[in-house]
Amino acid sequence: MKNRSRRRTDFFPLILASMLFFTSCESEAKSALDIPVQEAEKRLRQGDITFILEADPKKMREIAYIYPSAPFYAGLLMKEKEAAPKLRTINLFTAALSSPSTQIQEAASDELLAFMLDDPELAAGILDAADGAKPSTLKAAALYFTGNLGEARDAADGEQPWDRAFHLLSTLKSGRNVSQELFQFLLDGTVADARAWTYGEASEWEGSDSVFNETERLAIEGHFETARRSYGGALRTFRKVIAQNHTLFFKHPALIADLGRCFQYSGAETEGVALFIEWEGALREWSRTRKEWEETAHARYNLLFFAGRMERHASRWSEAEDYFTRALVFAPDKAQEDACIWYILDVALKQSPEKAIPLLHIYASQWNDAAYFSDVLGSLCQTVVATHSWTRLLEIFSCIRSVKGEQYADGAMIAQYAYIIGRIVSEGYIPAAKAATYTGLDGAAESFFRLAYEEQTASFYYRTLSASRLGEHVFVEQPEKPREAEKKKRSKKSDEETAEQAGLLDFLLGFFKYGASRHAFPYIQRSAPELTIDESRMLAQALADDGQYYESIRFAGSYMKTKGYSLAFSDMFLYYPRPFYAIIEKYAEQANISEATLLGLIHTESAFRPAAISSAGAEGLAQIMDFTGAEMAERIRREGGPDYLESGLNLKDPEVNVHIGSYYLAHLIGRTDSVLLALLGYNGGPNRVRRLRAAEPSLPDDLFLETINITETREYGKRVAAAAAAYGYMYYNVKMEDVFADILKKRRL
Repeated sequence: MKNRSRRRTDFFPLILASMLFFTSCESEAKSALDIPVQEAEKRLRQGDITFILEADPKKMREIAYIYPSAPFYAGLLMKEKEAAPKLRTINLFTAALSSPSTQIQEAASDELLAFMLDDPELAAGILDAADGAKPSTLKAAALYFTGNLGEARDAADGEQPWDRAFHLLSTLKSGRNVSQELFQFLLDGTVADARAWTYGEASEWEGSDSVFNETERLAIEGHFETARRSYGGALRTFRKVIAQNHTLFFKHPALIADLGRCFQYSGAETEGVALFIEWEGALREWSRTRKEWEETAHARYNLLFFAGRMERHASRWSEAEDYFTRALVFAPDKAQEDACIWYILDVALKQSPEKAIPLLHIYASQWNDAAYFSDVLGSLCQTVVATHSWTRLLEIFSCIRSVKGEQYADGAMIAQYAYIIGRIVSEGYIPAAKAATYTGLDGAAESFFRLAYEEQTASFYYRTLSASRLGEHVFVEQPEKPREAEKKKRSKKSDEETAEQAGLLDFLLGFFKYGASRHAFPYIQRSAPELTIDESRMLAQALADDGQYYESIRFAGSYMKTKGYSLAFSDMFLYYPRPFYAIIEKYAEQANISEATLLGLIHTESAFRPAAISSAGAEGLAQIMDFTGAEMAERIRREGGPDYLESGLNLKDPEVNVHIGSYYLAHLIGRTDSVLLALLGYNGGPNRVRRLRAAEPSLPDDLFLETINITETREYGKRVAAAAAAYGYMYYNVKMEDVFADILKKRRL
């Protein structure tokens, strides 16, 4: 930013006049923007901001007469509508800084900061309003943009990226040398807006030539290119860094990770592995002679870890396993330890289950987050079931179940293995005595079903299947009561913390109260770790009531996976809602398929979003491809149904989409003689699924499902079946075991 003018633009007098006007207003006013407060509130709740657009920009603070936090929500709505110069929007967010809600102040500060970054000349008008705002980032930004560098440096005293950005830039432009701190900041963490903007700001400064040398500048640009996934360009940039000063990578291991990704995704794995192993050898020798092992550990970890990733990408499994094993010794934290172990097991499995299972015995007691390994264990399960390796299945189950410590045991994966073992015992593929010998249970199929059924973290698919085998119910309807853990969590809070928690919930619910509900979900997601289950449930319900079913399902699904959660009946209605049910029931009946199955399919395909479009181009509630939709629409027309092609096929129309989707599913059932195979064919293609089934004719359908080597299709079948069981039980008074029986049995239409 060279010689940037700090003049006060035409905005400043208006903003200042607006602030003075705000101060003079009476808090008990009976009107807001020249209409009664109650009428203004009614309009805002409905999302109608016409009265704001027509009002004097200087009077925006009067929206606070509705409710102190209302200006923020009105500002979000105004931002969508108001053309430049956006004065009303800025004044609304400025007014929101006076809200007693900390959350509102922070959110309004973020909005005003974005305006200043886009137009720094707004800073003069925002500065006075930013004084005392929480957090102090807004004031630091306003001071920085108005040239008050010393005060900006002192105000930016936090550790968040924007605080660090303004602190470092203010210090730099005050004449102090913070080049190395700035260089490290730009390489730390993800390349978020704060770091990208900071680099641009430092590069445009009149003294920028003294900030970074050419090599450092190239390293930063390579880091940013990698973050943009421009791997080829980044690799060309990094090669210049290597030629000028390759030791920069040793001092900043994040650059090694960037370079490793560039080699891996640019098809230069052989070159990358050779270079990384050469560098690791040099660091090993340097460490040996100086006995300073810790100084090189992180760099050596990245060199070996990414050498392993490059070898894996080139399908050189043994070499990859060797590098990951060596990297494990240098892992800087528990997350990286798990990453190494995951790759060790993965590349072993790609060679053979015989190689993976002994390694599982070695490493299962060392991993830190058992759930991190669920995909590897899932792939291992698919492999051993597909090869009918029943003894190996017992051995794996015994291994993962015997590991001690809560963090090591993945209850969901144990439940999956338990159900499958119960099934192979019940089918007579292995004797109960053998199952007992390996597992320590009594060997009866019911014992394994019971274990899966009682595991609270198990997927709904395995819990419901096990329940159906036992004649049990996964959940029962009962009045909701705060869980004991929630009560204890509240009781330990101070009055201040309790008020802050209440303020957070009030802030999030305010989106729905004041017409800004479509903006709520990102804020809800960010706040999720701070919410109790009861609060999360309330917000999921608010999303559903607003018709945001996809968001409600996602959010309910996330809090239902939290540690210590117990399944509640009310959550099932949030996770398995029933919008468009009249249309769905109508066409399910016409197609002679169960309403529950069609609901389960639509829940899994689109989560009830009529405008959903997949990466492959499938559209609407039932996710229909254009060519499939046209073919089925023509069949429907020939059979005397409506002509959806006459005026152009509109797959985003819920009725058209559900009619075609149900017709197509019935068509697939007729071809496969099985609801399960039809569902799998709906996802993975009917011909492919029929070939897979023909190659595995003897296994029951539920065990055949476990053998499918296409992960997406395999998991899709489980999700639809589980959803159908839930819908049947919750809405149609059908036992879950009957829903599963209908899906798994052979049938003719």
